[in-house]
Amino acid sequence: GSMDVVSDKLQYTLSAAVGMCLGAFISLIVDAALFEIGESYMFGAIFGLCLMTIGGIILWRVKPLPGERLTRWRILVCGFSLMVLMSGMMCFLLNKNWIIRLTPGLKLPMYTMLGTSLCFALTFSIVDMLNNVSCSRELVTQPLVQSSKQIYVVLMASVVMGSLFGFSFGLIDVEDDSTKHYRLDEDQAVNTAIGGAVGALMGGANQYLRDRQLVASSPYVAFSMEECS
Repeated sequence: GSMDVVSDKLQYTLSAAVGMCLGAFISLIVDAALFEIGESYMFGAIFGLCLMTIGGIILWRVKPLPGERLTRWRILVCGFSLMVLMSGMMCFLLNKNWIIRLTPGLKLPMYTMLGTSLCFALTFSIVDMLNNVSCSRELVTQPLVQSSKQIYVVLMASVVMGSLFGFSFGLIDVEDDSTKHYRLDEDQAVNTAIGGAVGALMGGANQYLRDRQLVASSPYVAFSMEECS
């Protein structure tokens, strides 16, 4: 009836709002991290270790269990996890004085790859944490992101956001900013809007796919909490 329609609209609005907040939050973190990696060798080394650790954890989380097959989404996630590991190693080499001498042809691909890796690592860590929290506290009857299509949506959103964040960072030459950080502020304003828009689309698409899966699983939408284990 009409109450179901209102409930559906509310769910989609909430999902889009949560996605928008996550996208905006991730954009601020990625921008700040890209700036600090070049500014401070210590921060770059710490962040490099964090990226390598996260990349390793994601690889461990998505590896097939005995009897499971190596699906396409697992191969894709493993590929991006390896890119996160490589980006972590790259953080040890980045230095502001070295970066500003690079040509745009080298700098833009480097920042695009680093931005994509940072965004991928953050997005999948947050989604994995939300899945675990929601299931452990029995807030939902099914993980928020579970199907391969949902994983493709999250993967695509993180790649689009990360590549745009990194590309704009290198294009505006934020690493060569003044002490008042005008370029960083400009880049963050643009990227926050991009992150919010892509995040909202990701949240709405994820809710749509989740609804489709709930209906396909059972016409009566009856579940046991074992699906969250």
